[in-house]
Amino acid sequence: MYCKNLEDLILKRHIKNKADQLFILGGYIGLEPIERISKERINTKVIYGCMQKAFLNENYHNKYVNLTESFSNLEIYYKKHYNHSKIYCWLKDKSVVEIIAGSANFSTSGLSNDYQESLFDIKNEDHNDTFNFIEEALEDSEICTNHKFVPSEKLRVKVKDLNLDQIISRSPPVARLSLKDAKGKFEGGINIGQTKLTGSHVHIDDCYIPIRSSIIDELPELFPNNGINIKVGTGWGKEGKKLSSNAEFLFDDGEVMAISFEQKGPKRGDHHIYKAFRSFRPNKLLGQYLRKRMKIKSGQPFKESDFKKYGRDTIDLSLLGEGQYFADFSVKN
Repeated sequence: MYCKNLEDLILKRHIKNKADQLFILGGYIGLEPIERISKERINTKVIYGCMQKAFLNENYHNKYVNLTESFSNLEIYYKKHYNHSKIYCWLKDKSVVEIIAGSANFSTSGLSNDYQESLFDIKNEDHNDTFNFIEEALEDSEICTNHKFVPSEKLRVKVKDLNLDQIISRSPPVARLSLKDAKGKFEGGINIGQTKLTGSHVHIDDCYIPIRSSIIDELPELFPNNGINIKVGTGWGKEGKKLSSNAEFLFDDGEVMAISFEQKGPKRGDHHIYKAFRSFRPNKLLGQYLRKRMKIKSGQPFKESDFKKYGRDTIDLSLLGEGQYFADFSVKN
């Protein structure tokens, strides 16, 4: 049984078992682990099992196509019929050498959160049946480069007054999140790095985006664990620290970023909800990225005038699959 360091387990397993080919059948798939496996010396086929049920975004689709066209050792497929399996199968000279399966998707959320998902060895006597199952899934799939993308219709809602935030759609979950703090100013979260000037250990470009309780209460399905921060209450030692991201953002300009939903927000029942999200390792990455797009120099604070000049002070956040988000910070001309 495997329940921690799953990403390294999957990405480096071919070194141990000497495999030359890897088949991955996942309910959901993510860009970060796909980009990492593409740089390994193993031919890989990745099958997106729940594509028909997920809210495939055109930007994500274009990324999958680009990765398939850019790496000779990688092919990404979309399964035509729903399949929520998570199976990892290694071959050597076209013969199965090892299969691992379980609950962990081939995504940042599935592989990077210790003790939240698990994988198991498949017995040797079950290798043939399992590989046949994967081959049948592949036959029921099309390579992403042949797929004709059709945008899904969003179930839009009347804009509900949530102070600074707005709900754009419930299916798929989409919200417009303000970059302002609870007082409607650009202090605290977006400019938390400025505390460096008064002796704080944070990087001066660090920032986090506040998440108000009203948007979690109204649209909990947009957030990991329905907005509940399961790390709260686990202690202050090693086990209590956040050692990995729990989401992946694809921005409208193609930037991919590991994101951490975190902090201790208001209590809901016996738990606490999230209070913010930020880039994960390094924390400064999100602040540097936003500054670059807005043409603000490193170390300079975000000001209201900067957002007015740029043309917006919100991010449209769409949930596409388990831990997968599309973040739109574009300015419409």
